[in-house]
Amino acid sequence: MKQVLRPEAFLVVAFNYLLYYVLMKTSGEFLIFLLLLITNGRVFFVDQRKDSIVMLSPLAFFLSIFQLCAWGFDIFTGLGFALALLVLLSNFHALYRYFERLYVDHYSPLMYIWAISTTLVSIACILFLVYFAPSTPLTQRQIMQKTPDIKVITERYTGNFRTGFEKSTSTQKPNITLYRIASTQTQPDSQPVIVFFPDKRAETYHYIPYLLQLAEQGYTIISSDINSKDCRWLHNFFDGRIYRRFGMIVASLKDTFNFNSQTEFYTYNYSLECKAVFDILNKKIQSGENNFMITPDTKFILASDFMANTAIKDYKKENPEKISGLFYMNELDSSIYKTPGYGFVAYTDPLLARVLEVERDRTGEEPKLAALKTAEVLKSLYTLEAAEEKPLEGETL
Repeated sequence: MKQVLRPEAFLVVAFNYLLYYVLMKTSGEFLIFLLLLITNGRVFFVDQRKDSIVMLSPLAFFLSIFQLCAWGFDIFTGLGFALALLVLLSNFHALYRYFERLYVDHYSPLMYIWAISTTLVSIACILFLVYFAPSTPLTQRQIMQKTPDIKVITERYTGNFRTGFEKSTSTQKPNITLYRIASTQTQPDSQPVIVFFPDKRAETYHYIPYLLQLAEQGYTIISSDINSKDCRWLHNFFDGRIYRRFGMIVASLKDTFNFNSQTEFYTYNYSLECKAVFDILNKKIQSGENNFMITPDTKFILASDFMANTAIKDYKKENPEKISGLFYMNELDSSIYKTPGYGFVAYTDPLLARVLEVERDRTGEEPKLAALKTAEVLKSLYTLEAAEEKPLEGETL
């Protein structure tokens, strides 16, 4: 059954895609804090005239909602939303005055105190944001500019694990997002395709530098970000798509032992995801759809980063004819991959890297080294002929 968005949600979806592809995460947050700074600072230069600048407060608030929808909840998107909401509520009187075409004659002392406080908070947020901004933006536009030989194809599907998934339209809520990352020089079936299942403490975005480097090495990678209501991970408010990564990170940091011990639960959920992804890929093969460059002869390597390890191992046992082997990212040497389960946050999320007490990676050296090591191991242990004889299953790299 199609999950069609209500008409009033169409604008949110449309702006979500616009924000995702046109604005980087950091630039979107910077814009929100800048609008709030101008809105709060207007009391120092608006005098005896119409207070039109107050209209920036609802604009900043709606942008903060779109930012949450596009990128999910974290410290920066949460701060932006909370501050924008407070500023909007505090400016209701000013908005009413503007729509009634009344002119400003003076601001109350309380308004000056509030404006000074929120202006200082906005400035602090901007400085905080700039300091912890990723070293290099990772939008599709930037990828195309910096690695023109790498092509990223994105497809979205709607549905659930019970009834199945089908391609979503622009007015439908996506539950699965598939990314196919490969060099334009890579020939189909020249080597197994890597199907990667990110840890739930990360998304494909947090592995992109590593996946791009693997593509440079000649590998084709298919990665998935999945969120369906009939597959819950935390059984609380944080199961929502917007909040799940934040909730998983908090749960992991709060009680690492308990988090790591729930492998049986993770295995069940990831088994559903494995089946769903390969159902989609099999449909592509059967229909002759060739945009992912997979054929009936394509062999696959399943890859994961801790939480999906057992699930992909089980899936390989059930489908030995299609799965050439397994690769566990979290077993890369800790000197190469320092934040297993979280992605390459030293490069993509410096604030989380600080929380994890990992030094910031400004040059992208960590994902590059990890990709080179991965390619070295795969080349030595996998060929299409020898894959079934010597599969890699949890080998420490």
